[in-house]
Amino acid sequence: MKLFLVFLFLAAGSLNAEVLSLESGWTFQLEGETEAKPVLVGVPLVDQGYRVPIKGKYRLGIFVPTLPESSQAIYMDRIHSADQTFWNGRSIGSTGSFSPDYYPYWHKVRYYEIPISLLRQGENELVVEVECRETQFRCGVFRSVPIFGSQDQIKDKMVFEDVNQILIAALFFGIFLQQAIGYALNRSSKSGLYLAGTAVFFVGWRLPVLNKIHFLMIHPEILVRLLFFCQFIFPVFIMLFVHTLFDRRITKLAAITFFLDTVLAFFQLFSMDPDSRFYLVYIWYVLLAIKVPILVQLLARNYKKSAEAIVVSLGALVATFFGIADVISDVITGKNGYLTQYGILTFLFTGVLAIALQSARTRRELRNLNESLEMLVTLRTQELHKQYKLLHDDLVMAAGLQSKLIPPMEFKHHSLSVASVFMPMEKIGGDYFDYYIHEDGSISFLLCDVLGHGIAAALIASMLKVNFLEIAPKEKDPANFLLELNLKMLPVVEKNYITAVVSHFDLEKSVMKYSVMGHPSPYSMNVVSNSLVALGGRGPIMGWKKDILVETFSKELKSGDRFFFYTDGITESQNKNRELYGELRLKEQLALGLHLPLKDLNEKIKKDIRNFAFRLSDDVTYFTIDIK
Repeated sequence: MKLFLVFLFLAAGSLNAEVLSLESGWTFQLEGETEAKPVLVGVPLVDQGYRVPIKGKYRLGIFVPTLPESSQAIYMDRIHSADQTFWNGRSIGSTGSFSPDYYPYWHKVRYYEIPISLLRQGENELVVEVECRETQFRCGVFRSVPIFGSQDQIKDKMVFEDVNQILIAALFFGIFLQQAIGYALNRSSKSGLYLAGTAVFFVGWRLPVLNKIHFLMIHPEILVRLLFFCQFIFPVFIMLFVHTLFDRRITKLAAITFFLDTVLAFFQLFSMDPDSRFYLVYIWYVLLAIKVPILVQLLARNYKKSAEAIVVSLGALVATFFGIADVISDVITGKNGYLTQYGILTFLFTGVLAIALQSARTRRELRNLNESLEMLVTLRTQELHKQYKLLHDDLVMAAGLQSKLIPPMEFKHHSLSVASVFMPMEKIGGDYFDYYIHEDGSISFLLCDVLGHGIAAALIASMLKVNFLEIAPKEKDPANFLLELNLKMLPVVEKNYITAVVSHFDLEKSVMKYSVMGHPSPYSMNVVSNSLVALGGRGPIMGWKKDILVETFSKELKSGDRFFFYTDGITESQNKNRELYGELRLKEQLALGLHLPLKDLNEKIKKDIRNFAFRLSDDVTYFTIDIK
């Protein structure tokens, strides 16, 4: 465990050297006011003279000396407000919603990716618009100081934050498993069962604070209700554990507090505004204060009767200290230090020891099981970090190799000009394009899309490269080209089917021929006549079966012709509402950029996809051909 903590410390130290802490230089402009005032981040707005309801904009200038090679990200921890964040005037993300459908989503981590296309060398502007309407919220950017840096480094920081909570949760789960097994092995008392229930509900209380939980697209209300329900119910199980450990009789006062805790917990399962939830938390604090003397009295009555009472008393003392410190820090600063979990963890360990003292024979077996589980979690965590680094290094190397396999198509050939874009969903992709110039001056193009993405798709794409180099010099007819390619790929393709489009441009005869296998047909445009049409043809999927029928289509070439070849990664890109980019948006971008140069048109489409898509759902590849 010590070695693992040293590893985390060193890794966190190297991480901090890679990111920029955005601590100073912030201003805040309240809505309706013309003047922006200097403010502190890491400090609530209500502690800086602002009164709820609050709506306004944080602003900060960030100097970027050199443009990075990869996209960046901003991390602002959790904010007790709804927010919408902008980088250089472009939205990079939002959490919650503003009035009239106001919802703060205060427990979700604020992590926003900044596309490299939005970065400027020199001065950049970060704007965080917030709205806070709860009187019980601290409001604004205050839980921690925001940081700015590469996506990988900031995601690593979030992983390190999660590792601590995951380890704690694993320890709680170990206690649950230990007590559940003990109860099954002839446990007459229910104290072990209640101790196991305490561990499970405490894990449910802490689960919504994990960063990764919010990337699973779980509805925020579900997480809020889970958090408060488990928070309200787990002290009941602690008290039941202590009662069943020493005295089966429960006093009327204790029973009333148990009943009220349970009622409040079930109230938290219903929809209500955040202020109301926090008012119920204050009631829960009062009930918690009533339980403390009940617990003290129960332990004092049994203090001299058994060693279990001494052990549990020490655990209860530690848990009480951490719990009070946690409540005070939360009420005063609004920043929950999660101190309670350490106190409860200590209490649960003392409970385990107390139960073990009651059963010496099973005590050794249960303790060994718990220690083995802790060691396994530590070893597995270390192994995961090692495997992640190895996999990351391999993917970087594979991406470099793939970039050499796929030729950058930025060239002119007689009256033909071509420009291409390749955006893999992961570091490596399954899309592939290539070209071949024949001896007579004609030129053939191939564009393929392998089903899926990642390593498997990239390997199939490399096989396509090998076969293309073999077939292209001897076959100009697109249909025959695809038929031969299909035969060569059949033995190696199982579930990763392929779509493809082959085109052949005979510039002397002014004829373009193309053939399609399950692939989106290209668009044909003409800058002279301002025309835009999708060419016909679809064909069967490659790698499906041997005997197929593929047709070659022809089109006469004219001056001003433009052709757009693409994979369905464009049209199947989705935004946060799971809305598809679609053919209509693509067609609109082509029409608006009809008179733009090739590179400008490609860049316009690329920016529009990045602005639209929450994240790429598939590899995006396309190229544009102009005929002068």
